[in-house]
Amino acid sequence: MGELNMTNKIKNNQSNQGQIAIIVLLASAILLTLGMSASRKTVTDTKVDTDEELLKEAFNTAESGINNYLLNNNTQYNPGDGNSAVVSSLSIGNANSLTSEGKVSSNTPQLFWLVNHNNDGTIDSVYYSKSTTLSLKVDDTFTGAVKIDYYSRVGTNYSVSRSGYNFSNTAPAVTGYTYSASKTINFPIGTEDALLLVVTPLGSSTNLTLSGSSVFPLQGEELTAVGTAGDGVKTQIKTRNIYQIPSFFFESITAQNAVQ
Repeated sequence: MGELNMTNKIKNNQSNQGQIAIIVLLASAILLTLGMSASRKTVTDTKVDTDEELLKEAFNTAESGINNYLLNNNTQYNPGDGNSAVVSSLSIGNANSLTSEGKVSSNTPQLFWLVNHNNDGTIDSVYYSKSTTLSLKVDDTFTGAVKIDYYSRVGTNYSVSRSGYNFSNTAPAVTGYTYSASKTINFPIGTEDALLLVVTPLGSSTNLTLSGSSVFPLQGEELTAVGTAGDGVKTQIKTRNIYQIPSFFFESITAQNAVQ
């Protein structure tokens, strides 16, 4: 009987030891799994941080590439840190219609040039067709107003005429502006040399489209830069480089009339 009890004790001890071994193995497997998961997370987080940093570098390089193009007219940019940028240019204009390429924010002027420019950005002497009519269209849902400044020249005298239109008669954006039930405004060009149409939305933002019967001159260029950093991480940015208003416009132009 004593031998039987001793045998049972030995078997129970062996069983307990087996259970302990299984528990230890399970615990080890869990700890190993958790360790591997933490390791993968650390590696993933490091990769994400690295990619974000490289994306920032690629963006900054693309931006610097555009600045370099504007200063030196060079489409290739290599700052010497292993990063690089390539810039391409697309002419804006030379068509029967011009668009703002996106909504123009309230109080932000949109320039539509009616005269050609020289290579150095100065005004040329080739003007939009005389005695024609331009059509300015806003969004169908636009209920704000637009202010229009029309710059022209007769001989050596520069002048600007101003007009304004509301597109809502129940809650006009600007008191005193003309109400337009149509979302398209027809703007006449006389026998003067047409220079520039500046359209400023008021009250809210809108897309702007200017159309005419003749081809509009070049307005500037759209620049696309692709910046590359690290092992090929790329970022692309676009910007529109429109000819700006020369300072003498503000110094020598007299207003024919003023918007109230």
